[in-house]
Amino acid sequence: MAAGRKQRGLCAVQVARLRHHFCATLYVCDHVFDKSSEGTFSLPLLPPSLPKSPTIEEAFNQSTNATFPSNIQCIYTFVAGPGQRVKLEFDEFSLAGSSENCQIEYVDIYSELKSPDFNVLSSALAGRYCGSIAPQIRISLYNILVIVFHSRSHTQKRRFLFRGRYSFISDAKYRVGRPIDSQPCSFIVDSSTKERGELYSPTYPGSYPQNFFCSYLLRGRKGQRIHVQFPDFDVFFGGEHCPYDSVTIFDGPASSYPIIKKLCGLQQKVELYSFGHELLIHFNTTRPAKTDPRGFVMEYKFTSDFVNLIDLLDGQEGVTHIRGTECDLRVKSNRETTHYIKSPNYPNAYPVNTTCTYVIDGLQGEQHLEKAILKFESIAVINSEGIESTAPSSPDDITCPSAWVGVAITESNMKAVMSSTDESVFDYTLCERIPANSPLLGPYISEGPRMTVQFGSTNVPSDNLSPLGFKAQIDFKTDFGIDGEELGHSNECMFRFTGSAGFFNSPRYPANYPLDANCTYLIVGQPKQEILIYFEQFALANEENKKCADWVKIYDVYRDSSGKEDLVLQHQYCGGSFPGPVVSSFGVHEMRVIFNSDSDEAANGFKAFYLIRKSRAEDVPSKFDDKSSSTRCGGVIDASIVGVTGSITSPNFPVKYAKNEQCYWLIKARENHKILLRANEMEIEGEMKPSGIQCQNAVIRVNGEEYCGTELHPILPILSNNNTLRISFITNPEKVNGLQGFNFTWTEVKVVEEQHCSTEDLYLCTYSKLCISSTLRCNGDVNCGYGVVDDTDEQHCERKENSTDMTVLIAGMVCALMFTALVLFFCFVFKKKLERKKKSKRHSESARRQREPYRQQKPLHRAHAGEYVKLNFP
Repeated sequence: MAAGRKQRGLCAVQVARLRHHFCATLYVCDHVFDKSSEGTFSLPLLPPSLPKSPTIEEAFNQSTNATFPSNIQCIYTFVAGPGQRVKLEFDEFSLAGSSENCQIEYVDIYSELKSPDFNVLSSALAGRYCGSIAPQIRISLYNILVIVFHSRSHTQKRRFLFRGRYSFISDAKYRVGRPIDSQPCSFIVDSSTKERGELYSPTYPGSYPQNFFCSYLLRGRKGQRIHVQFPDFDVFFGGEHCPYDSVTIFDGPASSYPIIKKLCGLQQKVELYSFGHELLIHFNTTRPAKTDPRGFVMEYKFTSDFVNLIDLLDGQEGVTHIRGTECDLRVKSNRETTHYIKSPNYPNAYPVNTTCTYVIDGLQGEQHLEKAILKFESIAVINSEGIESTAPSSPDDITCPSAWVGVAITESNMKAVMSSTDESVFDYTLCERIPANSPLLGPYISEGPRMTVQFGSTNVPSDNLSPLGFKAQIDFKTDFGIDGEELGHSNECMFRFTGSAGFFNSPRYPANYPLDANCTYLIVGQPKQEILIYFEQFALANEENKKCADWVKIYDVYRDSSGKEDLVLQHQYCGGSFPGPVVSSFGVHEMRVIFNSDSDEAANGFKAFYLIRKSRAEDVPSKFDDKSSSTRCGGVIDASIVGVTGSITSPNFPVKYAKNEQCYWLIKARENHKILLRANEMEIEGEMKPSGIQCQNAVIRVNGEEYCGTELHPILPILSNNNTLRISFITNPEKVNGLQGFNFTWTEVKVVEEQHCSTEDLYLCTYSKLCISSTLRCNGDVNCGYGVVDDTDEQHCERKENSTDMTVLIAGMVCALMFTALVLFFCFVFKKKLERKKKSKRHSESARRQREPYRQQKPLHRAHAGEYVKLNFP
């Protein structure tokens, strides 16, 4: 800068030498540093003519008279020699303002200059600084670096505004290879020149230039791979995807190849491997960061000693290399496919200090969910000498200090394996030479769609017998997420349950079940056992335009002596409903549940529990007990014995019913008669909606239909199909809210023509045309209502009602008269007794006054009745 190089005006600085009592005037502002390869700089800058003495510097530093004129500009130009760069380090920095507001005093740094003669307005500014925070280390891009001090103030200074050190360093470490198109930091690094080295960002460790681009192409020989790692990495972090400054690493010679990784921010332990023999690195910068990021240093290595990925992949479809790793593979299912994995160089000796991770991924989506099944064909992973190379009896006895095969199945262990190989935790760890028939070879089954396997070695195997390492087969099978014994093919949803208790669920529960699914659940007990099924959750798709598109059906399974089965449907449930507890029919010890979904909509599905327990002694208790409080209750009610009407109630009614209730009633009418059932009271948890009946914890079933809730209006009178009516009441075996229960009335009726219901002992209901016993007329219960409102059996009952009312009235009057007479009698007796008591008291007082001769000086004790005086009353 020509104008800046002139000594125009030159600021005058007064330095008071306190100890020697003299004052010197200094005239140095602009300065060029090009004589010495290292030195110091400061503002103000003491002139070369002044002897260098700590006393003088101390005098200036402590002076209270050192002042600067306003509106000054000082330029320090550092010029290094050819093949050199300028390095600046600030030791002190104290200017007015702050990093957010550099208006009064500031320092501008220009580090990308090719010539000392530059234009301030057109040259790239590397950074502007003020306040008390000094710039970080600065290294020039070429051999020129300029700092410009600006000040608009006129204030006294007690210390140096800034000072630091400079040095001229070699730029050889920044020229890492053959330049590309004369770009300042674009090079080709060829393994034929150097197989190992370091690569620095343009001005590392100083702040890197802004709006800059660098390209490094690392090229090895065929058969070689490249390993790079970053001991230090500091690039401005602008967001998760590095939208501003970034280092991008391509797995090939051009930017059209796949990206291994894109880096920014502060990084530690970044280590990458190429797939082939070429690697391209791009370094892009945009605006300068206030934190002065220093860039990066990268170590690289070309070698053919790394794992041969072509051999490890073995040309399998669905098996791919995880980019950036030495030998990590991803095995991905193509829907129920089979794949193989092996250790490097198998069956020959595996390499030392190598860790390979195999990520095994089954399908996971709305329609597909798989699990992985791992089975080892052979394992011979030998530890260091001195350790017996025989297979342990169980996984718990295995210790593998120098070579291992680890299997991670749980999610937490898989995360640990993928995040850090140094702290990996496995569900199973295997090593040594395992025999072919050992259960340690598997199978190992994933808990979800993913599993990880890791092979690691740190020492040369002491056993040279082939094969060495491992080889394993991976089978992907459809995972329905159902516990139970699998039946049929791998993609067939059929399971058997034989335990005394357990649960089953829709596929993939609690996630949505897949479309077009069909699952069968076989629950198998033993003879003289019964099965109870109850649901914890039930949510099937309820489509408006379709009736029962998705459904669950529950069957009783009957088998004859030859084993031939016969399925009898017990219940069917659709969307909008919630099944109540279900018990197998009497004598049935096997049930089948079938779930089916269509191709339109899906929902969460269901989860159900089952209990296999001792069967009840009778289908319906032969003896009816209407006061029963047992969990097994009910009975047979014969109308020919107990009469033409009656009632049944839940256990303990109207007190709360309990959990695990199981009650059965069978009402039997005479031949050619039917049973009419009517609900009088009902408080059963659940509700009956137009969309479906939801009786989760307690349910009443009448001839297969379910009832619950607290509203009576949905329950119309029920007429049996024949002369019997079956009723059951079942509650959840685990928990119930326990409401009052129910009270139902039953009536024996006959459906006949009018002429057959005209005798005196029968009554024909006017509207329902039911024929009932005439004894039911005017008994206080409506016995006619069915299909229509018909209470004619309780109408025209006034005469009987009047007669009854008169009888009650007369009886009440008689009772009142008797009570009145009794009260009068007791009053008379009490009056006569009171009169006798008063008369006796007067006679007693008269006798005592006559026998007292004189007043005694000492009082005598009070006479007791019968002791001194005996009174006789007529």
